[in-house]
Amino acid sequence: MRISTNEFMLGTLNDMLAQEANVSKLNQEIATGQTVTNATDNPSAAAAVLNIGNQIDQISTNVQNAQATTGTMNETVSVLGEIGNLLNSVQSTALQGATATTNSADRQALASSVQSSLQELVQLANTQLPNGQYIFGGSQATNPPFQMTPTGQVVFKGDGGVNKIEIGPSLQVPIAVSGQSVFMQIADGNGSFAVSASGKNTGTGVAALGGVLDSSLVSSEHLANTQFEVSFSSASGSLNYTVTSGTGAPGSSSFNASSGVVSSGPYNSATAALAFGGMDITFNGTPAAGDNFIVRTSQNTNAFQALQDIITALQAPVNSSSGAQAIAQQKIQGGLATLNQVQSSMLSAEATLGTSLAEIQAVQTQDNAVNTVDQVNLSNIQSASLPAVITQFSEGVTALQAAQAAFGKISGLSLFKYI
Repeated sequence: MRISTNEFMLGTLNDMLAQEANVSKLNQEIATGQTVTNATDNPSAAAAVLNIGNQIDQISTNVQNAQATTGTMNETVSVLGEIGNLLNSVQSTALQGATATTNSADRQALASSVQSSLQELVQLANTQLPNGQYIFGGSQATNPPFQMTPTGQVVFKGDGGVNKIEIGPSLQVPIAVSGQSVFMQIADGNGSFAVSASGKNTGTGVAALGGVLDSSLVSSEHLANTQFEVSFSSASGSLNYTVTSGTGAPGSSSFNASSGVVSSGPYNSATAALAFGGMDITFNGTPAAGDNFIVRTSQNTNAFQALQDIITALQAPVNSSSGAQAIAQQKIQGGLATLNQVQSSMLSAEATLGTSLAEIQAVQTQDNAVNTVDQVNLSNIQSASLPAVITQFSEGVTALQAAQAAFGKISGLSLFKYI
């Protein structure tokens, strides 16, 4: 096969151009430290680099999001802890007012103390972050969520919105708690039912909330707004009790004793306990004939109203009569029971944030491990081995220079030189 001079020259030139391209590529790898500088050089490796890079970027974004909100969440947990301490102080104050030996002057002083605690509670509920956001405002976090009216009532101006953050693929966790759920949605009493005393009672009986004997029955009574009136009467020198069930407010014209008497009989002062409607209550002291107590399923209240109720109970006038003292104690007992529900709400909010913080920590640990593996894999695909590349570059340059020298000599040959 004959190869023309033109074909030989063209083939040699293409070979030199290929060597020059290889030397240029090796030079770029030395300069950048990367083997994949152009997707056309190695499409599969370039695709792998792109996928791993995207995953690294997503992990970095998730970690940054988590770090940015962890401080806010810890601040919220800290505030909830302060509120818990405040409520413990109020509870201690209320217990002092519940003792029979506390006189009216002392009770007024205790009421003033709780009033101060109420104002402090409003301030804590309106805690503001350095960025100006209110931590309990929900999605309305630019304005104070709680405002006290001239009458002393506290109203909520926020909403129930709760921001969430993505810390992983399809994994979001709440990073805040709304003041609506924490402060405003509190079940009074023991969370299932509440007891109050008639303002005309003369005995020393104070009803203590017991437990729930039948939760399904209590739930049905709540839906039907069923309430009970416990009344005491004397018969043949003994004390009897009667429990009447109905709807509406017992003792008022709106009360409808639709179910009539659900329980009655001699009052056993030894056990001092009554059970009815899936609930039970126990009396401290001794009710008098003519005394009445109202038992109803729990209704919605709020943390601020719980303190207001305790203040009202402490401010109630107490004369020397045992009946007035028992009525005041009953009000305080009711306030203390509701206060326990408020504390449970605070603990629940802390638990929610604690769970989110634990999830974030776990995901961050996992993300860091995945990120380390991704960085290693990316380095294996992308990073150049400089000693090997430099050697190849040196060999390529030498080969190119030799080829260029040979091409120069061959291209200079001519038969005319030998004629």
